Amino acid sequence: MDRKEIDRTMQQYVANEEMAGGALYVRQNGELVYQGKWGYARKESRQPIAFDSIYRMMSMTKCITAAAVMLCVERGLLALDAPLSSYIPEFAGLSVATDKRYVYDEMKLKKLPILLLGFSMRRVKREPAEREITIRDLLSHSSGLEQGLVGLLALLKEKKQYATLEMFVKHYAEYVLDFHPGTGTGYSPVAGYDILGYLVSLVSDMSLEAFLQKEICGPLGMKDTTFFLTQEQKERLVDVYKRKKDALVNVTGTKEDMTGILHQKEILFEHGSGGLYSTVEDYEHFGEMLLGRGKFKGKQLLKPETVELMRTEAPKAHLEPDPGMVWGLGVKIRQNPEATGSFATQGTYGWSGAFGTHFFVSPLDKLEAIFAMNRSDIGGSGSYISKKVEELVFGIWGGKQEREK
Repeated sequence: MDRKEIDRTMQQYVANEEMAGGALYVRQNGELVYQGKWGYARKESRQPIAFDSIYRMMSMTKCITAAAVMLCVERGLLALDAPLSSYIPEFAGLSVATDKRYVYDEMKLKKLPILLLGFSMRRVKREPAEREITIRDLLSHSSGLEQGLVGLLALLKEKKQYATLEMFVKHYAEYVLDFHPGTGTGYSPVAGYDILGYLVSLVSDMSLEAFLQKEICGPLGMKDTTFFLTQEQKERLVDVYKRKKDALVNVTGTKEDMTGILHQKEILFEHGSGGLYSTVEDYEHFGEMLLGRGKFKGKQLLKPETVELMRTEAPKAHLEPDPGMVWGLGVKIRQNPEATGSFATQGTYGWSGAFGTHFFVSPLDKLEAIFAMNRSDIGGSGSYISKKVEELVFGIWGGKQEREK
C-alpha cells in the first residue's frame, strides 16, 4: 500500500457522491508526511476544498474541551475526583432510573417513536444515586447522564431554546441518570461535555470561547478554531450534505445541520460537546501537541503527565464501551485493537465527529492524523470512511517499530 492509494480512494468517494469533499493531514516523527484534499466545499458551485476550508467538528470538540478541563486541573481550579455538585450545587442528590420500561435493548430502539410519545422524566421510576457524579465521570463517559434510554428519550424530546450556557447546563440537574455513576459507560453525546465546558468558564471566570482562544487556540496557532465564525470564516465553511438515492443532497441550514443537532435555531453559546468549527491545519496542531506529550513548537501547553493521564484508561472500574476500547479523559483508546477490528496499533487514541471528522494519535508509531469531511448521515465514530482512513494511514505509516525489530 502506498500514499497514491489514499488519493485513489478519496477521489472515488467524491466521484460516487459518498462525500462532497475532504482533507487529510498525517504527521510522523515531527514531520508532516502527508497532506491531501479532494472534492468540493460547495458541490453545486464546484468550489474546491482548500486546506483552510472550515468544518463543523461536532464531537471532536470534546477532545479540546477535555484539554481545557485538564489545564484547569493542572492549575488547581478543578479536581478530577471532586463531586460535580461542589462546583454546581444543583447536581447534588441525583436519582438513577429503575424503570423496566426504559431498560436499554436493541428492540426498544426500534420502538423509539412510541416510547417518545409517552415519555416524561417526571414519571420515570427511580432510586437515589449511590454516589455523586465526579469530573472524572464526565470526562470518561461514566456519569450515567444521558447514557441510556432515559437520556436518549430526553435528548430527542428536548425542544426548548436556552438563552445561556448556564441555563442549558442546569436543566440537566433535573435528569434521571441511566446508571449509577462510575458503574457503566457508553457515550454522553451532549450533556457531559457541555457541563464540562461550563465548568471551565465557571472556574476560570471567562467564557469557554475566551478560555480556548487564550489558553489553547492562541498558543497552538489555531486561528480558525472557534464557536463563533466571522463573516470571512463563514465564506470558507463547507456545506453539509446527506446521501439520498446514491446522491448527495445539501442540508446546510436545515435541522440536520449542526444547529439542528444541538437543538438550537441559532448558536447562542458555546457547546463543549460539539460546537467548534475548525480546519484540518488547525486541528492538526492540536494533534501535534498531544503527540509531543503536551509540547508544541518548543512550548509546553500541557504537562507530559497530563497527556499521559488523558490517554490512559480513566474510569475507576474497567468499562468497555465497545470490545477492546476504553475511555481516557476526552479520548477513546484502542486498548486491544484486535478485539476492536481496528487497523490501529495498541494505545492509539482519539475521537470523531458526527459529520465525519476523525483524528487519532499513535504513541507507538509517533504518528497522528486528522481527517475532515461534513456529511450528516455518515455515522460519526462508526463511519466507514473514517475506518478506511485508519486502514490507509496505518497501512502506510503504522507498525514501523515492529518491522524494524
